[in-house]
Amino acid sequence: MAKAYENLEEFNGFIQSLIDQRRKDMKDHKFEDSKDLLSTLLRETENNHDDPLTDEELVHNLNVFFVAGHDTTANTLSFGMYYLAKHRHVQDKLRKEIYDTLQINSGANKVVIPTAEQIKSMDYLGLFIKEVMRLNPPISQIFRTISEDYPLPDDNVILPKGTTVNLSIYSVHHDPKIYPNPEEFDPERFFNGKYDTDVYMPFGGGSRMCIGFNFSLMEQKIYLIMLLQRFDIHIGSNNPDFDKLRIKGMGMIKPTDLKLNFEPRF
Repeated sequence: MAKAYENLEEFNGFIQSLIDQRRKDMKDHKFEDSKDLLSTLLRETENNHDDPLTDEELVHNLNVFFVAGHDTTANTLSFGMYYLAKHRHVQDKLRKEIYDTLQINSGANKVVIPTAEQIKSMDYLGLFIKEVMRLNPPISQIFRTISEDYPLPDDNVILPKGTTVNLSIYSVHHDPKIYPNPEEFDPERFFNGKYDTDVYMPFGGGSRMCIGFNFSLMEQKIYLIMLLQRFDIHIGSNNPDFDKLRIKGMGMIKPTDLKLNFEPRF
């Protein structure tokens, strides 16, 4: 615990040094037109004379972007690699789409970096990631505070203003009334845009939806495109996760000591 606290203090000090340097640069009229997160936060803080953010609040907010954006994407990719190893036909189909889009011959021993247009055109890749996040959403539940009295549909219950509501994303994503055979991994269930944001919400929804969802999706796509060019992914029948993936965590779920085999393709 002492070591963890020491590491946290060191990380907070690093974040504070970034804030101090950016504040100095902005006073020297650098980054005036920059729209990056840190510049925007500092600019809004300077303009908000009634309730400006303290440096401590700035550090905590930036920590959220670093930690939440890293762990959730890393966990989702771990789940994705498991499903690729477990479902070889999915891995083969996804690799074929990648090779066809990047115009790579099957015997070519090279890795091609995709363009933004090529990534956007990979439909099956998008379906695959959607199904991974349906089965294992980055955040399994979210909390919201009701801003006004809300009558529940088809019920006589009224939730009063100020009530905190817990929405279980995991439960919605595994509801057989919404998703037939919910425990089955089937990327093509999302074909033709089926299912809307009322029942598919790996990044939350509405105005409080995760602001980094597009960045996370792009990270995942690039990672998988590069990985599948270079490696075949396997899971042995004696692997403890072969029949059913072990997971842990509550708000943020992740695999438990997942081990996979990566075989170089060249």
